[in-house]
Parts: sequence; structure tokens; C-alpha cells
Amino acid sequence: MNIPRTLATRLGLIAIFSALAGGCAFVSPHLEPKTRYAYVASEADAQVVVIDLGTEQVIEKIPTGKVPHAMATSRNGKIFVNNRGSNNLTVLHAHTFRMLGAIDLPGTSFQLATSPDDKTLAVVYRDVLKLTLIDLDENTILKTIDIAPNDTGFHGVMMKHPHWTPDGKFVYVADAAHRRIVKVDVAAGQVVKSIEIDGYNHYLHASPDGQLLYAVNEQQGGGTSLTLIDAKTDRIVKHLPVALAAGEKPSGHHGAFTRDGRYFLFCNEGGRQISVLDTRTQAWVKTIATGQGPGHAALSPNGQQFFVIHHNDGVVSVIDANTLTLVRHIQVGQGNKQSHAAWFTPDSKFFYVVASDDKQLVKIDVAQLAVVSRMPVGGRSMFFAVKDGMAFPATEY
Repeated sequence: MNIPRTLATRLGLIAIFSALAGGCAFVSPHLEPKTRYAYVASEADAQVVVIDLGTEQVIEKIPTGKVPHAMATSRNGKIFVNNRGSNNLTVLHAHTFRMLGAIDLPGTSFQLATSPDDKTLAVVYRDVLKLTLIDLDENTILKTIDIAPNDTGFHGVMMKHPHWTPDGKFVYVADAAHRRIVKVDVAAGQVVKSIEIDGYNHYLHASPDGQLLYAVNEQQGGGTSLTLIDAKTDRIVKHLPVALAAGEKPSGHHGAFTRDGRYFLFCNEGGRQISVLDTRTQAWVKTIATGQGPGHAALSPNGQQFFVIHHNDGVVSVIDANTLTLVRHIQVGQGNKQSHAAWFTPDSKFFYVVASDDKQLVKIDVAQLAVVSRMPVGGRSMFFAVKDGMAFPATEY
């Protein structure tokens, strides 16, 4: 490898692996890392492109399995890449930029999530109804749990995002084939609860107080919806259909809370607006116009702004988190696709997103609300992670 740094320089400070906080991990803005790298998965090129964010230069390209998409990071410096075109995970080492090997799986993975203690990886599948748990230290499968029989005639993506409980004892997974969310006891290795939603769940967000699960559903009852679930009893508290404007399609994707937890922003990838829920009254209170296909709303570490990532448009929409009003659209690319990941620097000064169709990692100055630099990446880059000498934050909001 032709890397313009010694290994000691690359290692920088001793890595501290931060816990997730509202979808993003934060570190003290008073401690600046010596090095910072972006690891960008290219689905078209079957590789992870490594970029030095200080020099803004590509320093390595690491081969993976076919169609690498999402990533999970661990405290021991590993990156686990899910490959949506092959039945395995690729394991990379973040410090040496080398592939450590691959883990064979019983199906084609769709998404993955790291346990709260950073020891276990949960993997779910697009083509089989199973949950696989992987030891992050040993790179081995601990167990694979059957969620339900596969003979349903369902031909879509069977499972989306796994969700760990804070104590790491349970994992929630969506079972699209049976239109439900199930709760899995990790130690027992079996399903212990079935939450019938009569729809297709995409993502679960825990409320800031830990009392409720906010289930963002792609489709339910002919539309899209948010289901509130009691985190202690797994009882459905309320179904909240989302109003669609003319021409919009139901495709709930992700969401985000304001820092005080008072409001929840619902992203409908099939639309062109954000729906805002008052979490106290559990009622929709307004909509905010955005670009086409809002998928993720990323809250800045200082809690002042949401940057909305779109999947059918080349703009990032900036929303004032205090007034919940649109501030500006920032043109990040000429194409329509953006990555499903984004990252703020811990001091909230810069925001990174991939303009996928343009094959560019884009850096935005938050104060100027303007693109200040662009870095080349591979084709169909839809996910990335960032590592520096202080933290290794997850990047998907």
C-alpha cells in the first residue's frame, strides 16, 4: 500500500469507541484528533474507499464482497461491511486499511446493528427470516435464530433494521412477510413477542426517555404511518397515519427527535415533506417542505439544525431545530441519490454526505450553509463511516 503516513501516525490517539446518542456519537469539541478518515462503501465497485479528511485525498481502496452497503464499527478497530450481493460480511481493520476476512451467512444481509456493550453484531436478511448474532472480537457466529418459516410467498425485502434494547437482552426485528415486529430474547435464542402492525416496518427509534418505541412504517393501511409502542409491555399505544400530499407515495423511512424530545420528525422517502409530531400530545402538528424523497434527518451535535438527506433529489434541506422551519436547500449534486449515512464534526462546524450519482463525498460548512469541498468516491456509494483519534461514530441517522 502507498500510504503517506507511518503506522504510528495513522493510529493517532488511543481510540475511544463512543456509544450512540440520537443516531450520532459525539466527542468533546475541545479535543482535536490527529487523523480522521472516512470509509465509503461503493456498491458498484465492490470496495471501500478510504479518504483522509485532513488532506481530502483517497489513500486506499479495500476490496469487499459484492454490493457493499451498510457498516458497523467496533471498539477493537474493526469495520463489518454487509454485502447485499453475496452471502457474507467483510471484516476490515480501520487502522491498517486491510481486509481481515469474511464471515459466511445463511442469507443475503440487509442491515446490521451493534449491541450496547459493543460485543455482538445483529444481522438481518432480505431473503430469509433469521437473526444472526456475531461475536465482534472473534469474528464468529454465536447463533442464528429462526424468526418464522420462509414459505410465505412474500417476494420483497423480508427484514430491515434490527434494534437492540438498552440492556442488550433483546433485539427487535421487522418481519415484513407476516406484517409484524418481533422481539427476540438473545440468551434464549427465540422469539418472545409478536407485535402485529399489519404493515411493513422500516426503522425503530427509542424515545429519549426510553418509554416508547417509535416505529417508522413504510406502509400500513394503504398509506405510511408511525406506530408508538410501550417499551416495557410491547403494547401498541397508538397508530398515527401520515397525511400524504397529492402525488406522494407511502414509504416511511427514518426519523429524528429534537434535542429536548418534544418533537419527532418523520421522513417519508416517497414524498417531499417532513411531518412533525408533538410527542406530548401524540399528534401531528405541521409539515415542512423539503426536496424529493426525504429519508434521514440528521440533528447537529449542538442541537440547532436538522440536515435532511434526500434519496430522489440532489439537495440537502436545512431545518432550524428551534422553530422547525426550512432555512435553505443546499445543492450537493446534479444527480438524485444521496447516501443513507451522514456525519457532523463534533463541533457542528462541518457536515458530510455522499452525492452518490456524482460519486463525491461532499463537505458542507454549517455556518455558511455552502459546499466547501468535494472528494471522489466509487460508484453507488450509499453508506460511510468516520473514524478519528477520539471516536468511531456510527453514521446512519
